[in-house]
Amino acid sequence: MTPFDYNQAFSRNLGVVSATEHERLRNATVAIAGMGGVGGDYLISLVRAGVGGFHLAEFDEFELVNFNRQYGASVPTLGRRKLEVMVEQALAINPELRITTFADGIQADNIDAFLDGVDLAVDAVDAFAVDKHPLLVNAASARGLATVAAVPLGLGAGMLAFGPQGMSYEDYFAITPAMSEDEKIVQFLLGFAPELYHLRYLDPSSINLKARKGPSSVAGCKLCAGFITTQALVALLHPDELRCVPWYTYLDARVGRFHHRRLWMGNRNPLQRLKSFVAKRRLAKLDAQR
Repeated sequence: MTPFDYNQAFSRNLGVVSATEHERLRNATVAIAGMGGVGGDYLISLVRAGVGGFHLAEFDEFELVNFNRQYGASVPTLGRRKLEVMVEQALAINPELRITTFADGIQADNIDAFLDGVDLAVDAVDAFAVDKHPLLVNAASARGLATVAAVPLGLGAGMLAFGPQGMSYEDYFAITPAMSEDEKIVQFLLGFAPELYHLRYLDPSSINLKARKGPSSVAGCKLCAGFITTQALVALLHPDELRCVPWYTYLDARVGRFHHRRLWMGNRNPLQRLKSFVAKRRLAKLDAQR
């Protein structure tokens, strides 16, 4: 058996990154919150990109409904902890990885330890977990760290970056404590995809905020992984190039539309406020029909 050698295993990265940058990636530590729909793909992609250290948080187990999109979901992993499975997958690629695990997910009482000694935070928490996202972003920003996040949206994906130099989480999403959980989810998703191209072809009846259920495609998850891997490399190697909110990136591969631009005022933009109002009314109507 050929012994593992980091430089040979990831040598094809050279040219995209320099040898010096590759060594920086090897010594970097990235914190990924969530190992489910997109987080598992983020981990594997960043391992293959040469990142050498990780803090990983996840509390859930693999289920049959995860099979359509989640990296570690398979018959042999049914009922197993996602965190445990994904650590095995990562170590099978690079057995020299430095990994610290957080088996309860991210919580108020462990967020400091989760971010201690890391170079970048990645938000891969379920989109419906509306209170976990600001917990991560705000704690990372307070430490001077950037946070990158992406959400699969039909056959597309939206990507955002947060940091001390950008708008705050609350200002960008225009989320207030008085909002209901459903309203916070609408604001969250709208901030990732202001043009809402995916709504042209998604079946609205498949979206159920009360049940915290919505459609998700492996295509969208893979696009998220590409966005996050790219932005992680930018954040780690070229931080001056990272564009934080109100900048957003949104691609819908089915309709063939791509945007990378500033969303003036975030969700407080008048057009965003109108879209939010319409979306909430439509979802309320759907709920009433169920």
